[in-house]
Amino acid sequence: QAEIWRVNLVFLFGFVGLVPMLGPSAPFKSFNIAFLLGFYPVFTFVMLTGGVFGLPVVETTDWGGLLVTLVVAVTGIAASLPLGILLALGRRSKLPIIRYLCIGFIEVFRGVPLITVLFMASVMLPLFLPDGVNFDKLMRCLIGVALFSSAYMAEVVRGGLQAIPKGQYEAAAALGLGYWKTTRLIILPQALKLVIPGIVNTFIGLFKDTTLVLIVGLFDLLGIVQFHFTDASWATPETHITGYVFAGAVFWVFCFAMSRYSIFMENRLSTGR
Repeated sequence: QAEIWRVNLVFLFGFVGLVPMLGPSAPFKSFNIAFLLGFYPVFTFVMLTGGVFGLPVVETTDWGGLLVTLVVAVTGIAASLPLGILLALGRRSKLPIIRYLCIGFIEVFRGVPLITVLFMASVMLPLFLPDGVNFDKLMRCLIGVALFSSAYMAEVVRGGLQAIPKGQYEAAAALGLGYWKTTRLIILPQALKLVIPGIVNTFIGLFKDTTLVLIVGLFDLLGIVQFHFTDASWATPETHITGYVFAGAVFWVFCFAMSRYSIFMENRLSTGR
């Protein structure tokens, strides 16, 4: 309880950085991106784990509630989109080794449940590591969630890439643009615009799937709610109902917000016209 101010400060900085970023007309976009992708992850890691600047160390095993839910969801979302784009491009590559490696990765992770990935990352992975080498349980879950979600994201992005007419590639070639410039400046912007609903749908599914981390001993929002069902100071005949309603309301607010922002971006970019 004495260190809860660190979590509140992380949430405050995240809110301050995210709100201007979501506004298409907000100024200083470059500063916003640098803040969210550069300073904020480092600041969050330092504040939550401690060990420097006189901050007491807080093990990830002591984390819980909405903090764990947001850490898993935000990390998975931030990592799955770029990984998914690379996998989608790799699956369409003309180089056989790259294409088959990407196909294998996508099909393997899409063919197993997330709970299996989490179990393997949390329980089985340490058995294959050298002696003295180990990863934090939360870190292993973050890696597993990011890889799992990136496989689904790759197929969403690939659908957008396949929807781009061949004439776009021919026009880029006529202008003398290479593969990477064509992809970055012409193909990807159009493809990502077309699949905004699919991308956000994957994000929403990932956010709800964070509840599965309870299986490997991490207490997310739903896990903390269920844990307090057995607490004598909280247990009442209505505890189960109010607890599940509260958890459901929190998840609904986040998922509904992502859905509405998706619709806003679709309308602004005139997707589908």
